[in-house]
Amino acid sequence: MSETRPPFVYTVRVGYADTDKMGFAHHSRFVVYLESARIELLRSLGESYKEWEDRGILLPVTEISISYAKPAYFDDVLGISVRIGELSRIRLKFGYEVRCEARGLTLATGTTSHVFMNGEGKPMRVAEDILAKLRS
Repeated sequence: MSETRPPFVYTVRVGYADTDKMGFAHHSRFVVYLESARIELLRSLGESYKEWEDRGILLPVTEISISYAKPAYFDDVLGISVRIGELSRIRLKFGYEVRCEARGLTLATGTTSHVFMNGEGKPMRVAEDILAKLRS
């Protein structure tokens, strides 16, 4: 993750329905948490992902990696730090750290890779105004 600016932090509380029989937040929920953090980061930069879609700009995930260190439990409040990593006119990568501050633990780290696509599902070069917002 880029260390040039502080990360955006998204907060989520682990719901009862997010947990499995072991009492842990199910690993699949982390994918949803990362997606929510990523969408809120984009919103914080001044344009929502919904607005991108309305403009015909899609950002599908092409790769995801999550390393789990410790479990999250029902009612834990998680802080998900997200940073923009690699950025080009056609690709974008995010880096994440999932922490439970109440327990002072990093629970997981991860990355997602994306490609900019148009409304027909074809790779595209994203407009300079979008790149400028992502670099800000």
